[in-house]
Amino acid sequence: MSSAKWTLEQKKAIEARNSNLLIAAAAGAGKTAVLVERIIQRIMDADNPVDIDKLLVVTFTNAAASEMRERIGNAISGVLEKQPDSQKLQRQMALLSRAHITTIHSFCLEVIRSNFHMLDLDPAFKIADETESVLLKQEAMEEVFDERYEEGLNEGFLNLVDSFGGNKSDNSLKEMVLKLYGFSQAMPYPEEWLYEVAERFDVDGDFDFDSSIWADILREDIKIELSGIISNMKKAADMLDGASGLENYYEHILNEYRALQEIENKSSGSWDELRDIINSFEFERLPRVKKEADKEVQEIAKDLRDSVKEALRKSRDVLKLTLDEIKEQMKKMHPDMKALVNTVVLFSQRYNLKKREKGVIDFNDIEHYCIQILTQREGKIVTPSKAAVRYRDEFEEILIDEYQDSNMVQELILTNISKVPVGQYNIFMVGDVKQSIYRFRQAKPELFLHKYNTYSDDDNGKKRRILLYKNFRSRKEVIGGVNYVFKGLMSKTIGELEYTDDEKLNPGADYPEIEDEEALCGGPIELHIIESDKVEEEEEENEDEEVVEVDEEQEDIDSVRLEAMMVAERINNLLYRNGQKSFKVYDKNINGYRPVEYRDIVILMRATSSFAPIFTEELLNAGIPVFADTGSGYFDTDEIQTVLSLLMIIDNPMQDVPLISVLRSPIAPFSPEELLDTRMAAANKTFYEAIKEKTKAEDDLGKKCREFLEFLEKLRDKAVNMPISEFIWFLYNETGYYAYASAMPGGIQRQGNLRILFERAREYESTSLKGLFNFINFIKKLQKSSGDMGSAKILGENENVVRIMSIHKSKGLEFPVTILSGLGRKFNMRDLNSPVLFHHELGLGPDFVDNKMRYRYQTIIKQALKKKIRFESLSEEMRILYVALTRAREKLILTGTVNNVDKLCGYCGKAADGLGIKIPEYHVINSKNFLHWIFPVILKHRSLNELREAANLMDMPMEAIIDDPSLWEVKFHKMKDILSCRNEKVEEETAVMDEAEEEEETSPLAHEVVRRLNWVYGYSYASKLPAKLSVTELKKRMGTNIDDEYTQSIFEEPINKTPSFMKEKSDLSASERGTVMHSIMQHMDLGKILKTQDVEALIKELVDSELLTEVQAKTVNIKKVIEFFESPIGKRLNFAKNVRREMPFYMEIDSTEVFKGLPYDKYKDEKILLQGIIDCYFEEEDGLVLLDYKTDYVNDDNLELIKQKYKSQIEYYKNALEQMTGKKVKEKYIYLFYNGQVLKY
Repeated sequence: MSSAKWTLEQKKAIEARNSNLLIAAAAGAGKTAVLVERIIQRIMDADNPVDIDKLLVVTFTNAAASEMRERIGNAISGVLEKQPDSQKLQRQMALLSRAHITTIHSFCLEVIRSNFHMLDLDPAFKIADETESVLLKQEAMEEVFDERYEEGLNEGFLNLVDSFGGNKSDNSLKEMVLKLYGFSQAMPYPEEWLYEVAERFDVDGDFDFDSSIWADILREDIKIELSGIISNMKKAADMLDGASGLENYYEHILNEYRALQEIENKSSGSWDELRDIINSFEFERLPRVKKEADKEVQEIAKDLRDSVKEALRKSRDVLKLTLDEIKEQMKKMHPDMKALVNTVVLFSQRYNLKKREKGVIDFNDIEHYCIQILTQREGKIVTPSKAAVRYRDEFEEILIDEYQDSNMVQELILTNISKVPVGQYNIFMVGDVKQSIYRFRQAKPELFLHKYNTYSDDDNGKKRRILLYKNFRSRKEVIGGVNYVFKGLMSKTIGELEYTDDEKLNPGADYPEIEDEEALCGGPIELHIIESDKVEEEEEENEDEEVVEVDEEQEDIDSVRLEAMMVAERINNLLYRNGQKSFKVYDKNINGYRPVEYRDIVILMRATSSFAPIFTEELLNAGIPVFADTGSGYFDTDEIQTVLSLLMIIDNPMQDVPLISVLRSPIAPFSPEELLDTRMAAANKTFYEAIKEKTKAEDDLGKKCREFLEFLEKLRDKAVNMPISEFIWFLYNETGYYAYASAMPGGIQRQGNLRILFERAREYESTSLKGLFNFINFIKKLQKSSGDMGSAKILGENENVVRIMSIHKSKGLEFPVTILSGLGRKFNMRDLNSPVLFHHELGLGPDFVDNKMRYRYQTIIKQALKKKIRFESLSEEMRILYVALTRAREKLILTGTVNNVDKLCGYCGKAADGLGIKIPEYHVINSKNFLHWIFPVILKHRSLNELREAANLMDMPMEAIIDDPSLWEVKFHKMKDILSCRNEKVEEETAVMDEAEEEEETSPLAHEVVRRLNWVYGYSYASKLPAKLSVTELKKRMGTNIDDEYTQSIFEEPINKTPSFMKEKSDLSASERGTVMHSIMQHMDLGKILKTQDVEALIKELVDSELLTEVQAKTVNIKKVIEFFESPIGKRLNFAKNVRREMPFYMEIDSTEVFKGLPYDKYKDEKILLQGIIDCYFEEEDGLVLLDYKTDYVNDDNLELIKQKYKSQIEYYKNALEQMTGKKVKEKYIYLFYNGQVLKY
């Protein structure tokens, strides 16, 4: 048993017996350690020991199950070391391999395999992977729709298609059917639930909407809106009270305020009463004011009143229908809802049939088959089956981890195999409802909340709750800030839980004082607000304004880039200050503090698909290694697009777009001019036909077209006779594209993506479908239904990089430094615009559609579902925010971008000036992003007077300012200030070139070509002409080779050279040392002021990646590198717009230019390929700057010789560069590392 010091609450959770236990364990409370210790003590109990295979431990993921098994094994081993002769422990260690430590799906699968005879299921069944499941669903859907169309007389279905099928196809209806099917699978009995919610629309004369759950939700929403209305009217009246010349205004608005209060007092009545009261209220015309009236106060009060009028109008819209009209509306929608449910049921049955034919089941089947085995029903009464009783007798206790993420199906399964039905309580549940963030997977936090609110704190109770709210993860500064924020925000309405003293985090981690007084650690929570200066467009007022959201992909990319730049700067400041690593984190492995590293930092985002690439780019630009696990972007990558295009034209070459895509790829590199010429050969035909036409030409392009068609025909022949996966790998090798992808920027990632496509082909081969055509369609369907497969994972967990991940993926993890970005990004409420909404309790919420009159509007039922789902979605967002803030161990940094800081302060200031810490519910409900939630709470903090002053909120009442010990630091950043750090505008920035460029030869002599032309032109001298020359060899042939005494390296002084007989093998030649310097210059991060630590870090990185040896690394003169970047030419390079380094080139030159003795007339057409590598060039507004660096030994006497030595080389570089880029080279330089001088040509 563990020697850990347990808190009183933890001890209770470990030792409690004979009761159902709900352990509410907050973030960092050590719930896993408690769960493991409870298991150890159960198996070691002196009075009532339990074998470990008599416990059922249910975890949320396979990884969690593996970790749990490992922890338990380690704990048993630890006790065994102290009690090596314990037979009891030896038995438990032997039983551990068969212990039921598993996910719910794995347990259900075990139940099915042991009881398959009860299901009429093939015992050899397998689990369908996502690929096969998608295909079977598509087939089932097509068949069901085809059959329903063929029925012809099915008026209900045809009307459903007219109502919800879309204008041009029925795809939107198919998507709705698929979505409703998926939603229903989270119910224990899906078909029963579907039929029941459809029949709710078949109302009769006894139907009472007023007492329905729909009416309750709408009334509650109107009450919240009324509270906001009255609050704003009170603010308007308070402002006017005593204002000069506004006495009439004050009296008028005060009377309206009192009348609205009366409405609020009567809002608990019936539907019709509430409707009559609100509709009876009228805003009368405002009185005129005196000339000397305070115009500013008048305008603010009028704006508040106008917002009240608009809010009241929305409430009236909800209440516009009478009860009889609502009943009639529901009756009219019943046929459509019945037809929809019937279609879903038919689809479900057809899909099940197809799975049986294939001998497969999917993940939903696993749980539902398990329910069939473990339960029996009489009417609506569910009781355990005989099989469930066997499992009940087998398990002494059921322990459920992450209980807040359970759903109704899992609850039914585990309850029926527990001893609860026979009056014995043996379920141990641990979780934190504040971290329930999987509602989109049909998780039901209500299950946890119900027990949380009904279980007692009595130590002798049969249904007990124990609260673990001591946080052993975070510093008190982090905990204090988290508590402060959620005290102000979380409520039963939004968050589904009041954040009281029972729920708050209590510091439990021990962070010792740091000895270095100059070092930074911990500190206040930082909030950085970036103002983008973007001009906001006025939003149109409409009833759906609350759910009209901008797509993530359409949000202002420049604003995201600004935020990324600010984050990059803050990260660099954390790591370096005045040339020294500044921020320190505690490392338990060394029992002390160490400088923060990149791996200690995480950037969290609500979603990563669009924003993470921008953050990645900007962090790389700032010299920060970073990895973003976006889980998306796979199908958009160049390599996958190229291969899919190739497969498409192999299947059918008469497709112009994929054909041209291939022709412009490295697989068949046609130039744009060649493609244009080919197109003109048959302007009115397909491009494939144009290529065939062009093959008749006898020129080079005709030959190229013939070769391409021959190659394509070869591939088409192969495709017929090879399995798809084998064929794809053959394509990779035959085209060389797999190898080519490795040389592209991010080559390892790209090859990983190509391997994923190969694996998808292998999965496809396990289905009944065959052939390339079906494979292409399979990929298209997979892309459409699954969205994106995510790129290949290539990062090791110990890599020293900053990580970017979604908040969901960070759950369960912790980081020394957490940066939560994107606080200004809008909540995603797009699903609320769906034609039909679904809710497990409220059922279906459709639009009302009149196909004869061709109009639609939201039914009152849909409005109720919309309000409920919005509340639940906002509650989910609240919990997501809680998860994000509690990932931080030592430092929490928050960032968000807004268009206008003044508007933010005005909007949030209205919510901040109320009494107490709580932000009004109407503000929380109507907020658009996390920043709208957090900022009002911070505005109330006692320590932030300067912030309130900057926000023009110094008149906030004292009762609204909260005395709280949490520490905050708020900074505003303007766009121009951020851009000035980069010395250029955001839109002009480009990413630093990927450092994974093709590695080029490192020796000046390595480019010399020994292969000669082996055919004879009839001229003896011509037979000796080289096909290719390096610039170095050319320089020698042209007589510009200077004596080697001037080519010594800067790495050692030229005097006192080591005699050759005394040299060790580790000594490097001058050229080798020059190569080392070139490697340093090639990989050095740009765009910031470089320090010694930067060079040292780079050297270490190059050694770690085996690009330099330890011997080579020791020869680098760091001082000389820093001197270069401090020189004028170095500074220009460092902050240039576009930089290329180690740039290879090939250029044709006349042979007579190299070999002066050749007769010009005879050899003018003989060309030689000149090959070289340009050290560096960068782009400025008026042209290119060519820069070469040399490590030669120089002195004042030989400067001119050095300049002359490299003159021809620089000239060739210039000509090649202008030829490659089409841009003028305005300046040419050589930088001499030995003495820091610059030679200009």
